[in-house]
Amino acid sequence: MAAYGAADSLKNTIERILQSSRISLVSHSPQILPSADYGAVTFLKNTIHCILQLFCISPSPQILLPAYDEVDRLQNVLLKLDDTSCSKIRTKVNAADELIKEAIWEFEDLLESHVLPQILPQLDSERDNLSFSVELQSLQLHVDCFVEKMKKMEEEYTYEMENMPEEEGEPISSRIDFGGINSKMVGLSHEFRKARDDLLEDKNYSIIGMAGVGKTTLAKHIFEDPSIRSHFEFRAWVRVGRKCESNELLRCVLAQVDPNAYQMLIQGDDDEEELVGRLKETLKHKKCLIVLDDVWKATHCLTSCLREKKIGRRIRFLLTSRDNIKFSQHGYERVRLLNEEESKELLGEKVFGEEGFPPQLEKLGEKIAKKCEGLPLMIITVAELLSKADKTPEYWTEVLVKQHSPVFLDAYNQISEVLYPSYDYLPQYLKMLFLYMGAYCPYMDIDLTTLNATLSADMFLQPSGEESFEYFWQTCLSKLYMWYHLVLDTSHDDYYWSKLKYRVHSCWQHVCREEASRVKFLHVLQSCDDVIKDQRRLCAHWNSLFCFKQVCDSIKSDCASIVRSLLCYGPYHPYPLPIHAMGFKLLKVLHAINVRFYHIPTEIFKLVCLRYLAITYNGDLPASISNLFHLQFLIIGRHMNIKKRGVQSFVPVQIWNMQELQHLNLLGRDLPTPNSNDATLNKLTTLFGVSANSCTREVLKRIPNLKSLGIEVELKPYDDDEETNPLSSLSYISKL
Repeated sequence: MAAYGAADSLKNTIERILQSSRISLVSHSPQILPSADYGAVTFLKNTIHCILQLFCISPSPQILLPAYDEVDRLQNVLLKLDDTSCSKIRTKVNAADELIKEAIWEFEDLLESHVLPQILPQLDSERDNLSFSVELQSLQLHVDCFVEKMKKMEEEYTYEMENMPEEEGEPISSRIDFGGINSKMVGLSHEFRKARDDLLEDKNYSIIGMAGVGKTTLAKHIFEDPSIRSHFEFRAWVRVGRKCESNELLRCVLAQVDPNAYQMLIQGDDDEEELVGRLKETLKHKKCLIVLDDVWKATHCLTSCLREKKIGRRIRFLLTSRDNIKFSQHGYERVRLLNEEESKELLGEKVFGEEGFPPQLEKLGEKIAKKCEGLPLMIITVAELLSKADKTPEYWTEVLVKQHSPVFLDAYNQISEVLYPSYDYLPQYLKMLFLYMGAYCPYMDIDLTTLNATLSADMFLQPSGEESFEYFWQTCLSKLYMWYHLVLDTSHDDYYWSKLKYRVHSCWQHVCREEASRVKFLHVLQSCDDVIKDQRRLCAHWNSLFCFKQVCDSIKSDCASIVRSLLCYGPYHPYPLPIHAMGFKLLKVLHAINVRFYHIPTEIFKLVCLRYLAITYNGDLPASISNLFHLQFLIIGRHMNIKKRGVQSFVPVQIWNMQELQHLNLLGRDLPTPNSNDATLNKLTTLFGVSANSCTREVLKRIPNLKSLGIEVELKPYDDDEETNPLSSLSYISKL
């Protein structure tokens, strides 16, 4: 659950404090003295540091290392849950995970709240703020207590994990209950023919896709197809689920191919060898189709068992799974979502029967079906709710346009029970990423560039090896799409990672929002009355919500002191938001590119934990932007790009002091030539929105690792610049 991501965040916070070039760790509390005394204080500080080294007194960095090591070790324990069976009930383990998460967050809050008050007074001093003195010695007792608490919690977590109860298995009568076909199949005719033809050619076949997409329905129609019935002398249907051993599967198959043994198989305790022998005798020289529905284990015992006993030559398997489980070197189908016309047809049939929508509801029905995003389970659930309500244009219009329609909320809540296990059994390192992606606006593609930047800055997701962060999170995203079918690919592009577009289905977004809010990881604001106590990330799909005093007061009193991310994902808001009045202290990510600022509140420049800042602002950036010395991503948009002739706009020269910068998007502003010969931005790899004025040799040579450069070229009816080639300095860059 959230403990793994919390551990990643704490480890990164510790690394940031210990490795920052702008933080100087000292063994005493920093005193902010008048500038005349600063040189003497610096000399004394260096003398004390030398004495500490001479007598081997433990310096400040060593204080945090036990906490780092303990959390790192704990993460390895948390990962062991991924190796346990999906038939285990995780209720108590999840509760233990929750306690670990709370303890880690509490310590991280303590640590950052200890460092921040030491830095802020130094920002206001008159000296050159290239280094900030921070003392950690007074945390020794807290660190020791935290380490002991983690060890105890690790023992409790391990005990609960090793003693998880087994889920109760289904009776054979329930597993083999085919249930029949009670309606025609809408869409997927091509997928149906492909699967059927492969089985008729004596090949195995797999049907995979996200929960609720119609895998079982497709398998049922194949199972009952007349050509399949005539081709196979025997057919058997088995609902596998999360708990079903090979012995039980054999009994399920035998109960259907040998009706005489049905009662005995239900009540008996035959061993596997006897069951295999009986099945071998029954299927002798006979063709048999076995459908394994809802398979969760990648290596299933039944197919290998039958092959080993040499009775599987004439047996063919049709398998369905919500994961990427399929037979090697055999056919498979990733079941697609229904298109708009198919969605409309299915909704109309489920509400009104074969005749479909009456004329007065046809357009509304089409739009309601579209909001279901092609997921059959969602369409059918919405249809059931609509069937019980008024079938009038007025009511259906309300269902369609109301922001939080009870029909859709009820449908989301109902199908969440079907969807949730797919999340619950995800690997630990994927869970927080998936919840984070669920914060994006419904029915919209995810901006992968923004996702990459905010994930990197938020620090709850980190690679475990030497791979780059970008490669790691893209691999995670690929797994969520390719293996677990939790993310939709809307690009329809054959080239891997070329112009990819992803989104999370609105049904899954509901699950993500509910779960993320429950564990206090992230809350998407829906109204002024939302309960946001102790939430660590806030998101809004309607940025104007932050304009309400009730919302601002609630944020300030309930969570502002611990919030790490503020994500304004709503439509463009041309008026300022009172972000400065909400009392944020430890904010790492402020994404407000869709919010126009007339001026930047000075409070923002005291958010020294910020690693990502994206706002829209037409004015000049103040020199105090360099206070944000942890900043990695700086994106400054413009409300309107209007310039006066002959006037150039530069960011302050102090930006060259921001050594952590990786991405700059300045949109109509330029980088000035630094005053110091030593000034460089070694970590900056991306520079966008500048003009040719930023492409001088003096500027570019100070950005040695630049890989992406986006230049604004203005077409104008006049030209006062006599230089024939303003981009001639680009030849100096070798890594673009």
